[in-house]
Amino acid sequence: FADFVSNYINSNIHTEECSPIFTRCEVEMVETLLPLVGYPEGDGIFYPGGTLSNLASVLLAVQRAKVNLGQSVILISDHSHYSVEKAAIICGIKNIIKVKTTTKGVVDLEHLRELFSQIKDDNLNLIYFCCVMGSTTLGTFDPVEKILEIFQEFAIKPWIHLDAAWGGGVYFSEDAAFYRKLSSLSDSIVLDFHKFLSAPLLCSVLLVKDKSVLVDEVTALNGNYLFTSNQNIKYSLSLKSLQCSREAYAFKLWLMFKHHGLEHFQNLIQKYYENQEELINKLSERVLYVVEPQYFNVGLWFIPKEMEVKETITDYTAAEIDKIDQLNLAIYDQIVKDGFMKVNSYHFNNLPLFIRIIVHHGNLTTDIISEIVAYLYKIYEFVG
Repeated sequence: FADFVSNYINSNIHTEECSPIFTRCEVEMVETLLPLVGYPEGDGIFYPGGTLSNLASVLLAVQRAKVNLGQSVILISDHSHYSVEKAAIICGIKNIIKVKTTTKGVVDLEHLRELFSQIKDDNLNLIYFCCVMGSTTLGTFDPVEKILEIFQEFAIKPWIHLDAAWGGGVYFSEDAAFYRKLSSLSDSIVLDFHKFLSAPLLCSVLLVKDKSVLVDEVTALNGNYLFTSNQNIKYSLSLKSLQCSREAYAFKLWLMFKHHGLEHFQNLIQKYYENQEELINKLSERVLYVVEPQYFNVGLWFIPKEMEVKETITDYTAAEIDKIDQLNLAIYDQIVKDGFMKVNSYHFNNLPLFIRIIVHHGNLTTDIISEIVAYLYKIYEFVG
C-alpha cells in the first residue's frame, strides 16, 4: 500500500517544498530509530538498499580522514558484504585488506593485531573498519568491544561502521540494550528493513552518531539552486544523501510503525528466534552445526551414517571431511530437484559444503517446521 501511495503521488523526496508529508515521515522515522541504536544525538538518511548506505559510510570515512587515498587503508572481514569492498573501490581506495574469520564466523582478533602492526610498519592510515552485525552466510556478529580494545591498544581511530543490514533485528529483540551499547561505540550503522522486518523493497537507512557529518561531509557541494539558505536544513533531505531524486523509502517503514507499533516488531523478531530454537531442537540427530546459531541463520552439516558426530568439523580427517562434503552436496541437489522447499548451500573457510536454512518468517508454524525436519531426514536416508 505504501508503494502504491508513494508511486501515485510521485513526488521527489529531496526538499520539504517538493514533498512535505513524505519528508516529515522520513525525519520522524529517523528520530524514532536513533535511540534504538544508541545514537540519541545523531542523524540519518534512507537509501534504496544497503549497498548505497555502505558506500555513503565509506565516503564519510574518506572525508573525515582528509589524508592521501594512496596511503589509506580500510579493513573488512572476509565475511563482509561485497558492497563494502565495492564502495572502497568507488571512493578510490586501493588498499583493501580482509581480516580472516575464525571457525565461529567472526573476526580473528589475532590476525587483526598482525594487520595493525603491518599497517603501522608500512606507514599507512587506517581510515575505516567495518564490523559485521549478522553475516549473510552464518548470521554471526563480530566482537565489537574486543575489536575496539585493540584499536585503543594501537592508538588507531578509524571510522567504525556497523553493517547490520541483515542483523538489525537484534535492536528489536530481548537483547536490544546489549546491542545498543555496542553500536553506541561506533560512528555509523546500516539497517535494511526490507530484510529483517520484511518491509517492501527497498527500505534501508544509514544512521550516524555525529549529526553534523551527513551535511558537512557527504554533500559539501554547491547546490544553492535547490537548497536555499532560508530552508530548514532538517528537512532538506537530499543535502544528506548521495542522491538528489529520491523515492519515499522511509514512508514504507513509517506506515508499518503507525499500523503495527514497535511492540509488534519486537514480538515478530522474538518469533523468529523461537523458530530458530525449535528447528535446532528438532534437527538434533546426525547433524553438526557450523556455528551455534546466533540469529535466524541455521547452518548445518549432515554427518554420514558410518561416522561419529564429533564436537567440531575440524575433528574430522581430510578423507572424512570429503565424505561430509559429498553427502551434503547430494542432499542439497536432491532438495533442489524435489522443489519442496528452497534453501542455500555454502562453503565456508575451506570446510565442507553446508546447508543454510533461514527461519525468518512470521507464519512459520510448529507443524511446518516439523514437516521441514521430517523432509530433511527423509532426504538424508535416501541419499546417505
